[in-house]
Amino acid sequence: MSEPENIEIIIHGRGGQGAVTACELIAEAAYLSGNFVDVHAYPSFGAERRGAPVQAYAKLSRTNTIWDRAQIENPNILIIFDETVLTQEIASTLRKNGIFIINSEKDPEFFINEFNLSGETKIVVADISKLALEKDLTIDGNPVINTPILGLLSKALPDLNLDNLKSVVLKRMGEKLGKINYELIEQGYNLAKIK
Repeated sequence: MSEPENIEIIIHGRGGQGAVTACELIAEAAYLSGNFVDVHAYPSFGAERRGAPVQAYAKLSRTNTIWDRAQIENPNILIIFDETVLTQEIASTLRKNGIFIINSEKDPEFFINEFNLSGETKIVVADISKLALEKDLTIDGNPVINTPILGLLSKALPDLNLDNLKSVVLKRMGEKLGKINYELIEQGYNLAKIK
């Protein structure tokens, strides 16, 4: 199967979980990979408050400049930070041969059955909240999952390899915080269950 020329990603989460930062990290790591000539990352907010549903978007192009900054309707990759925001409507936006990534303790089969995902969908699941809590990566007692969930994406999309993610995280967060976050990315990568 050939790689798509353009990759569109939507992250659904809640305010304060780091969806916007995650999209920015994805775009930077994709560009660093050398496999994309243009990348964009941008948020979409409703009510801007901690806990409110938020979306963040990334567009990656292997061949052309990206001029379109419209919201993505049918992503190649759907990343769900918080299971409580997932609805059938959101799940049905994913292209039939897309990648579905979710922070959950449930098995991939649950999401296939519950949300009628296509048999061609690659499903990647790990309990990132539990991992963040175990490592005391929290803000106001809530698990921060934006970096560890990138390990799941790296497992599903080889263009975003762990080395590129490490470079971006260290550059943006500094040596100490970057090292902690990169270790969480690696652990997310290792925890990922793929169907």
